[in-house]
Parts: sequence; structure tokens; C-alpha cells
Amino acid sequence: MIEIVTFDLRPGTTREEVLAGAHKVADKWRAVPELVRKSFFHDPERGVAGAVYQWADPAAADRWHDAAWRASIVETYGSEPRVERYEMTLIADNELGKTEEYPAIR
Repeated sequence: MIEIVTFDLRPGTTREEVLAGAHKVADKWRAVPELVRKSFFHDPERGVAGAVYQWADPAAADRWHDAAWRASIVETYGSEPRVERYEMTLIADNELGKTEEYPAIR
């Protein structure tokens, strides 16, 4: 499953502040075995940041993105996270030099 999380930043939040926040939580997320990959992003023109998560186990997304996680986003960045979830179908991976299809999860 792919999960896209976005949230609005407080006015004037810099790239350096967004990057510092990402560094602060990166080791925590690297220790989550069900998380395949998390890619952080920032759009300074729209004042938005977030991440794209690739989960091996969709139920893990529910466990890790609970009320406490939502509250931490609000406390750190000042807005509620918006969460979109999608079933993965296929990855064309240039880094690994392969294409991988994923089974349906529903």
C-alpha cells in the first residue's frame, strides 16, 4: 500500500525547519519493520510538506498512524495531516533494475 500524507505548514516555515523535522523522526521510521520506504517532501510555494509511505502491511499504517501520531503532526506543524491511501499495482524500479507487480490487498 502507498500512503500519501500532506499537511499545511505554519507561515514562514523554512526548508531547513522541515528538513530538521524529517531528520528528527527518520530513525524512528527506519526501525518500523512493516515500512518499506518513507520519502519526505516539501512544497515551499504552497506551504505544504509531507511524506509518501510504502507499507508492506496495510494494517501497520493504521497502527502507526493513530491519534497520537496525528496529534504530533498538529503540535509540530500546526495543522491536521491529510491521508490518502492507494493499493500498489506495479513498481518500475530503476535503482534495482526490475519491475515488480503487487497482489491485490482487498
